[in-house]
Amino acid sequence: MSGRDTRARGAFGAFEPLADELLALAVGLPDLLRTALRRALAGDAAPDALSTYAALRQVLASAAQRGPVLLVVDDCHLLDTASARAVTFVTNRLPGTAVAVLAATADDVRDPFDGCEITEVSLTGLDQHRAGRLLTARHQDLAAVVRAAVISAAQGNPLALLSLSDALTPAQRDGGTPLPDPLPAGPLLDGRLGGLFRSLPLPTRDLLALLALTEAGMSTVDLTHAAERLGTGLDALDPAEKAGLVRGDRTVRFTRRFFRALAYSTASPAARRRAHTAWTNLGLARWASAGGGAHAARGTDGDASFDRFARAAAARGQWSAALRAWQRAADAGSDPAGRSRGYAAAATMALRCGRPGLAMALSRQAQGAREPALARTVSMVQASAGFDTAFTADTNRASLSAALTHGQVLGCDGRDWAAFQLALLGSLTHRPGPARQALDWLGAQPVPSAALRTAVLAHLDPVGRLHEIRSGLAEATGPLAAGVARSNARELTWLADAAWRIDDLALSEHLTATALRRGRPEDRTHLSHASALRVALMVAAGRWSEVRAVVPALLREAEREGLTRYGVSLKAQLLLAYAFQGRAEQAGELLADVRRWARAYDSPHHGQIASYAAYLLAESGAVTAGGGSHAPLPPGPVSDVMARHAYVDTVRAALARGRTALARAQAARASLHGLEGFSADMRLAVRHARALLAAHDGRDDTGQLFRAAAEAATAASRPFARGRLALDHGMWLKRQREMAGARSQLRFAHDLFTRLGAAPWQESARAELRAVGVRLPGPGSIAQADPGRPALTAHELRIVRMAARGLSNQEIADQLAISPRTVASHLYKVFPRLGISSRRELDRALQELGDHT
Repeated sequence: MSGRDTRARGAFGAFEPLADELLALAVGLPDLLRTALRRALAGDAAPDALSTYAALRQVLASAAQRGPVLLVVDDCHLLDTASARAVTFVTNRLPGTAVAVLAATADDVRDPFDGCEITEVSLTGLDQHRAGRLLTARHQDLAAVVRAAVISAAQGNPLALLSLSDALTPAQRDGGTPLPDPLPAGPLLDGRLGGLFRSLPLPTRDLLALLALTEAGMSTVDLTHAAERLGTGLDALDPAEKAGLVRGDRTVRFTRRFFRALAYSTASPAARRRAHTAWTNLGLARWASAGGGAHAARGTDGDASFDRFARAAAARGQWSAALRAWQRAADAGSDPAGRSRGYAAAATMALRCGRPGLAMALSRQAQGAREPALARTVSMVQASAGFDTAFTADTNRASLSAALTHGQVLGCDGRDWAAFQLALLGSLTHRPGPARQALDWLGAQPVPSAALRTAVLAHLDPVGRLHEIRSGLAEATGPLAAGVARSNARELTWLADAAWRIDDLALSEHLTATALRRGRPEDRTHLSHASALRVALMVAAGRWSEVRAVVPALLREAEREGLTRYGVSLKAQLLLAYAFQGRAEQAGELLADVRRWARAYDSPHHGQIASYAAYLLAESGAVTAGGGSHAPLPPGPVSDVMARHAYVDTVRAALARGRTALARAQAARASLHGLEGFSADMRLAVRHARALLAAHDGRDDTGQLFRAAAEAATAASRPFARGRLALDHGMWLKRQREMAGARSQLRFAHDLFTRLGAAPWQESARAELRAVGVRLPGPGSIAQADPGRPALTAHELRIVRMAARGLSNQEIADQLAISPRTVASHLYKVFPRLGISSRRELDRALQELGDHT
């Protein structure tokens, strides 16, 4: 028996399919019970409920004497009241009989068995991997973005996965045309659940059709106003709530995402038109000043109403609402030119929502018109979306350059983000031309973005334009720190990117975290770049275990959205994390992927990462075996972050291969470009390389150069670099038979590599310690303080301890009777000396110090 479509049959309607069998088994019942059962199953308007319950129980119990009986109840949360009570009555009185009841119910809804002592099994939906396999088996041509949309809407329900994908056209499945919103339910879902939606009262269906127009649900306030416009009240949703279709107090939403598809697909054309009108009027009433007033939407054609609503939403930064409205305006329009303009405007909204795959599909619908603004818009959208979804260096450079034209565009002007992408392209290809083009375009703007200019300069020439970049960051972040200015998430992402490229990791992490926190769900253009930046910062800070935990989920998201370049950036950072820890087995496939992508799509930056990872993996095997690596490591341009980070190892690799002239040339190039003054991390790298060269030559000033490098290490932010210096310094001291100094340096290196999980270098330090007679403590010992790091004052240590306990600057200031600005100043100065860049690392840093202050 099933609860579906039974309430319309009346009391005990769910038992109707079993009527013949139950009545045949009731022959031996007392007349009172048999009569009650027969009248109930015949649809009597006033059945004897208690006698019917008892009759059902005796029928099942007597049948069980001849053999086990299984009663299956599907959708029991939808049973009519009489049937539900009968099932509960029978279930509670079956112990001791050979009768079992197997019932299915939805989550988060009241069912007849609430309060009963029964065995419950929770059935979860298919996970993303299995859902993807099911869809691939059904439709091999399904585009990644389409697959992601179907999986998201189905929420693991196999029937929904098949039905939603079956309902799409071939062009929609391969991503050639945009997906309808909401997705069509399809015949399988409609056949299984469509009757439930169609059986609801008309006012309920009207409100469900309206609710289906929004993906995240509607507030009860908005829904109440919209219900009034539909001539009903919010209580019209009660039947849908009782059926388990919707829920929510402040925000009403469907209990299952695919119910949204069913609500819209089962609505009549008239109900859809009423829902559209109510939705647009509601938006225009809220944004009347931006959209010309709510009255303007009444009495207009559907496409004109949507267009007015979309303009009002866009003026208020409600990109998602504007996207839906312009897409629907285009779908409903009859004028080809108007439809193209609607699709183009919707495509710009899709870009702002961080959906480049949808933006590309919408822009394809807008092609063919000769209107200049439309052509500029399509060019801009396809260039920007293509950079993320179909990266090819030469093609992307040409399209992004062409997109940076002057003149009006439709929808939202995204040429500033295209300029940033063009500058980023220059860094990926190691060519200054694209960034120079972006800078020229910015210079021609009436009011160019200072944050964007700073980011473009950091891509063009971070070393030569260092002063300008630092000045730009100071001008932008000063007001932010003082709380007198508020940059949007995109500007914060540009600034964070600039800080990363000049090795200001603490500032970059702060700005990245702020950008991710401040970004609204409506505006996600920056999200993938900010997320990739966050992962790169984690790699630099030695938080490799976190990288391994975070990146797989981000990679799945990138695959769902079709963000190929973003996905490769994440793979490259995960590859580095594995390489630093000597995890050759896990790194192998990633290394091949990154190398292949770098070669196929002309990205020397990713090639540089792959080369450095290969070198680290080769060296990790060599140091574990007690030997030296002879793997080559080609140098990159000083403008490349990865090339600068690998600078010491380019020198080390050249010396290991007997190419002393090449090592000296690298050192001379670093001096020529003034890299020692570029950043604290480069100061350490340059001095470390000098010490390695001096040790190779056997010079008398080697010890002095190592001490200078150790002094620079106190302000450096990359812990792995500090550990490598301590290891090299300790090994050199051992060769000089300065055992006390060697033990101190080697012990610090060992403890630091242990904390980082850099097993090969930890083992190398352990072997060197054994050679100088050190018996290592057991696992879990606390690392010693950095021998080259200056002590913290008692006042600084007190502030650090309080911050590590989670106290805010204001709380610390209140306890110490100082100003919050003083607290912030102390922490700003202490973080680099501890080798950290955020408060969450304070506990670890204090353990590393071991209170040896």
